[in-house]
Amino acid sequence: MKRVFTQARLLFLMAFLCGASFLVAQTTVTGTITDQETGDPLIGASILAVGTSTGTITDFDGNYTLNVPAGVNELQYSYTGYATVNEAINGRTTIDLALQAGELLSEVVVVGYGSVKKEDLTGSVSTIEEETFNKGAIVSPTNLIAGKVAGVNISSGSGNPGEGPTVRIRGGTSINASNDPLYVIDGVPLSNDGVTGGRSPLNFLNPDDIASMTVLKDASAAAIYGSRGANGVILITTKKGKAGTPSISYRAEGTVSNVINRQQNLNAEDFRNVVTFAAPARLSTLGTANTNWFDELTQTGYGTQQNLSISGGGQTNTYRVSAGYQQLEGVIRGAETERISLNVNFTQELFDEKLIVGASLKGANSNNIFDPGVINAALDFDPTQPIYDPANTAYAGFFEYGNSLAPRNPVSATEQISNTGRTYRGIGNLDLEYKFDDLIPGLSYKAVVGFDVNSGQNNRFVPTTFATLATNGYSGEFNINNALRTSKLFDTYLTYATDFGNQRASLQVGYSYQDFNFEGPSIQGQNLSTDAFGTANPGVAEDIFAYNSVVENRLISFFGRLNYNIDERYLFTASLRRDGSSRFGPSNRWGLFPSAALAWRILQEDFAAGLAGTFSDLKLRIGYGVTGNQDFGDYLYLPVYQYSDQRTQYQFGDRFVPTIRPNAYDANLKWEETASLNVGLDFGFFNNRLSGILEYYQKTTDDLLFTVNVPAGTNLSDRVTTNIGALENQGVELTLNGVLVDQEKFGLDLTGNFTFQQTEITRLDGSGSADIQTGGIAGGVGNTVQLLRVGATPYSFYLYQQKYDEDGRPLRDGVDYNEDGIANNLDIYEDLNGDGVLNDQDLTINEAPMPDVLLGFTANARYGKLNVGVTLRGNLGNYVYNNAASNGGNFSRIDLGANYVSNVHASAVYTRFDRPQYFSDYYLEDGSFLRLDNLSASYDFGQVAGDALNLRVYATAQNLFLLTNYSGNDPEGNGIDNSPFPRARIYTIGARVGL
Repeated sequence: MKRVFTQARLLFLMAFLCGASFLVAQTTVTGTITDQETGDPLIGASILAVGTSTGTITDFDGNYTLNVPAGVNELQYSYTGYATVNEAINGRTTIDLALQAGELLSEVVVVGYGSVKKEDLTGSVSTIEEETFNKGAIVSPTNLIAGKVAGVNISSGSGNPGEGPTVRIRGGTSINASNDPLYVIDGVPLSNDGVTGGRSPLNFLNPDDIASMTVLKDASAAAIYGSRGANGVILITTKKGKAGTPSISYRAEGTVSNVINRQQNLNAEDFRNVVTFAAPARLSTLGTANTNWFDELTQTGYGTQQNLSISGGGQTNTYRVSAGYQQLEGVIRGAETERISLNVNFTQELFDEKLIVGASLKGANSNNIFDPGVINAALDFDPTQPIYDPANTAYAGFFEYGNSLAPRNPVSATEQISNTGRTYRGIGNLDLEYKFDDLIPGLSYKAVVGFDVNSGQNNRFVPTTFATLATNGYSGEFNINNALRTSKLFDTYLTYATDFGNQRASLQVGYSYQDFNFEGPSIQGQNLSTDAFGTANPGVAEDIFAYNSVVENRLISFFGRLNYNIDERYLFTASLRRDGSSRFGPSNRWGLFPSAALAWRILQEDFAAGLAGTFSDLKLRIGYGVTGNQDFGDYLYLPVYQYSDQRTQYQFGDRFVPTIRPNAYDANLKWEETASLNVGLDFGFFNNRLSGILEYYQKTTDDLLFTVNVPAGTNLSDRVTTNIGALENQGVELTLNGVLVDQEKFGLDLTGNFTFQQTEITRLDGSGSADIQTGGIAGGVGNTVQLLRVGATPYSFYLYQQKYDEDGRPLRDGVDYNEDGIANNLDIYEDLNGDGVLNDQDLTINEAPMPDVLLGFTANARYGKLNVGVTLRGNLGNYVYNNAASNGGNFSRIDLGANYVSNVHASAVYTRFDRPQYFSDYYLEDGSFLRLDNLSASYDFGQVAGDALNLRVYATAQNLFLLTNYSGNDPEGNGIDNSPFPRARIYTIGARVGL
């Protein structure tokens, strides 16, 4: 509040000084501002006395009057979409100017299969340019726009280096099928499926090569992608060359990463005290060391990134070639990612610019080192035991328990288990566009041929000296998993654009073909006779299992779109796509996906003349369409068989052999279809110094795909994927952009976006009453804490209501528990139905992981050559089940085995639970948060070294602070917190040099 008052006093002082300037001699200048091409008056054009804050805007007739302070001899004239002009006064009292339309009026926005003028958009489309991307050590491209777009939630599941974030556009539309958006890079739609050995399928694309990212949020914008557009579309445009002298750019940076939050299990001293209190008979099991296992696993992570690019071109061609290298260490030992990337773009114009040929190639080789999953082991292992036991040669000199059920020494796992991956992904496309202006003006033809190759290998080796295998009778194992995904694309379409009178129309018709292939050979071995390991010779193993998976599917589409403009007032867009997918049976193979949208520029109407002095932009949009989802699996409509893995082998004597087993199927499987309504209002004030977008959306998904239980004997498995029901998703989005200061030496821009969203299941199993339990947790066997129920948000938590004492401490009991760890009496949980029995009827629907509100805030300030940017992101109303606490926060863990004890979660000291209370809502916490995602500062030195080079230096901090009441490690994730890889705070410094 104090800061607000300070700002108010500053504004008052500025206003006073501006008013005082009128007391001195001044000049009055009048004039008229018009459009250079049409001669029409420009309403709301801005006139500023250069070097001061004195200014005015033109009226409805384009006229203005400005009292110019003494000593000022220059005026600046600007208008949205027009080139800014500075004009000397030189004693004149009348200055009339005709402004020339600049880049903004001709600015185009990439949409599906083409582009449109920004002013002609009818759908919900948001474009983020490179200048406003998030900065720092970013591996996955989608993190560039986290917090930047209303209705788009981008959150990383953990701090694992290179792990891809979860992206949800307007909450997602499915339960069991994919909720990921469709990604299209330079016109090539990608498969979201990754391969073994990698962390995210998008990591092959170097963020330094991206020019812009466009999000298609509603059906009127995304329906042109038909069966793949239900969860929105993200169009990624990479940088292209510019004609002229070759330009060389080099960027180098270094990063340092540190752990923010420490894990919450007990240190050695506290653990001894707890054992003394809760299980004194086990004191003899404790050791004499004081080991912080979590600290033994964490490290300061270092990284680097290098990017080199060269671009240029002549009168008829342009090119850009870039190469990049990135390496990042995680804050957990043994976690690392490395990428070498290459990007080539080339454009050639032929036959007097009638034929345009474009070629693009993007590829990357990535190497990953995976930590062997030691975080939970570090939380469980007894902190009174040492790391090493030199006498224990069977376990390579590490301290270990000789018990197959005991936790494993996490340091031993980190140093002995090798888990590496390598992936290569390359996409390329050749575009041909021919303009038939000589034959039919406005007619053009475009063809796109593209490919996508994604291959990977994961090698995992566990030596004979690692305790898990040794205590189970094995003598080492290895796994070599390979994967190859390929797809081929052919798109071809005609576009005809024409003007007649005050109307403008564009019609597009096309055909698309894309096939997808997967092959995954794997080999596994147990009982190694040697610890030698290599990809060519993994060592001799007694038991070796090999299998291969082959999957093919294809998508064939016909599509069309019409854009119609009447008098620059009424805009109409309609699209229709018919898709055929081999993922469905013959009776449900084809789907039809239509959309239509209208937009009305209100300020163009005569009756709105009185609004022109207030508004600089006012456009109403409404759209409706249907999109589909077929991203859920292959051959699920056919009875097929597959090889088993190590978990599903059959025992013959002392040997385990793989089997061929049938998969469940549903011959009537069909599309998920999402019908979407969008209503939007684009507005601007003060020559768009303040602008915004207000939107309401409603999406209804029918024929939801989900894997459900079926009666034994009715199918080839007890679970089958089928169409079960419907859900509804609705929300309100508000985006505000403000140019608070725009002076020559100082500028300040603010952007905020706010999303209010709600999702509800409206039908399940076609009956409207069936519940489906889901949300598996660590602890017990088959325990779940979430539910799908009609009328509730998907994945709502389903728990007992905990009872509390007068001090607010959860009640505990010491009596009998059933096999699921649930108390058999009513001492600790509420009997909601009052029948005197505690059972499933007393479980109650709680909150859900999905946030009610999404927040994003960006500020950019410049002072001279210094630029500072900040991005904050937040969620409100998302709830988290603290599984780390529910599984580890009880004293029974001290007495699990005959010769070992396990550490407990620190919450047990407060709750004093003797046994796990997996189904208590005590562990359900509000995960609302505000995170400072990104803080960056850069200084542009301009031309240096005798004007031979230009230099910019910068520094960035990521994840600087987190405000939340959640008691666990981090409130972001899938809603069930089971101690994921901790997030890091990352500092980056770097420099860019241009020639």
